[in-house]
Amino acid sequence: MKEKFEIDHIDIRVLRILSQDGRRSFTDLSQDLGVSVGMARNRYNRLVEQGVLHIIGWTDPVKNGMNAYARVMLKVRPTRRIRQVAEALTAIEEVSFVAITTGAYDLEVNITCRSNEELLKLMDDHILTIEGVNETSTTMYLQILKWAAHTVSSSP
Repeated sequence: MKEKFEIDHIDIRVLRILSQDGRRSFTDLSQDLGVSVGMARNRYNRLVEQGVLHIIGWTDPVKNGMNAYARVMLKVRPTRRIRQVAEALTAIEEVSFVAITTGAYDLEVNITCRSNEELLKLMDDHILTIEGVNETSTTMYLQILKWAAHTVSSSP
């Protein structure tokens, strides 16, 4: 079992500040927090090492020419293959999200491609060929109205 990582009010403030500007310098971060530069750096490093904080450069898929965005729900049979299918899906470059779910389907996947033709080829050549994929249901996103970052909670 994974060891629980405790975060305190300073960590929460670090997370909130960096969620607004992930390129903020340690000097600016320390001034915002009212702590030393060393403490700000140590808090940052600890949050990154523990996998709590991930600093990424996010690209808007539509502005990057990715015009086919879909959610694919998958049934896996036999169900004991769910983790193997999920692992195979995570290796596909166009797949940005994979989750084991409850309900009528076993997995949910988000896929971004340049075109519907690329999406169809990806489904035919890669996803539907994974051993255990039994059924899929695809929902195309016609227009994305909001991309949101995770909210940093004050009570972890």
